[in-house]
Amino acid sequence: MDEEEYFGDPNRLLAIKRAADLWKLLKESDHYRYYGRAVGLNGPTEETAEKMAALARIQGVGICYYCPKERDQTLFSELAAQNFQTDRHEHYRGGNAAYSLANEMMKSRSLPADLKVVQLNRNSPKELVGAVAELCAAQGVTPVPGSIMRGVSLPGVVLAAIDSTGEPIASASSHQMLKPEFRRGTDVFWGALSTRPDRRGEGIALILGAMTIIHMWEVHGARGFITGVRHDNISSQKLCAKLGVNDTEWMMAQCINTEILGSARHTK
Repeated sequence: MDEEEYFGDPNRLLAIKRAADLWKLLKESDHYRYYGRAVGLNGPTEETAEKMAALARIQGVGICYYCPKERDQTLFSELAAQNFQTDRHEHYRGGNAAYSLANEMMKSRSLPADLKVVQLNRNSPKELVGAVAELCAAQGVTPVPGSIMRGVSLPGVVLAAIDSTGEPIASASSHQMLKPEFRRGTDVFWGALSTRPDRRGEGIALILGAMTIIHMWEVHGARGFITGVRHDNISSQKLCAKLGVNDTEWMMAQCINTEILGSARHTK
């Protein structure tokens, strides 16, 4: 793979590219984390609002992970005073129980007979990587750059369920977000579960989600799996619960620069 692959909404590609360049400067610091969409704070600091605003000015969005929920009004008021839009996802996390439940899931469930699972890698055809990215985008999940989908520039995994025509109909992913030796370094991003509407209800995303948890635990040493879920997304909450990924006392707070993103709602 010689040239980076970018996918998704053309209006957001600038933000994705800026985030990738910003990460090159910040990846040696344990104050930040990144999995392909935006660089975020690895927890609140004494200058949380100021740093989130700075990130938003550069890449369109500033995120604070592990932000206590009781800080939402104060933090969002500080950001609104700087003329930024705000948003949030509830911060879900799974640990040992997630790994155990994922293994139990794989013993009791299997994919429909017409599907096979492929893991994207350095040698995956561009057409396949692009098709998986298109599937994600169609389900409201912003695709990450190709080198990350392939597990080249960040340790991680993207799995896709492929039907008999070679078309991806579901996917799941998990990526390391900072060096494992850093603070919360073994907590990895997990999720981006996407299923084509006509194949929903077959448990495909659940199986792929379990497979990614097992892979990251056994191959990359992950010990925590974090993801953002909206408070009203009941289906995602139920799926996460089946795999031991549950709501926490934290939120993923977001500060949004609409001049770059063009939207007050940042897709996860």
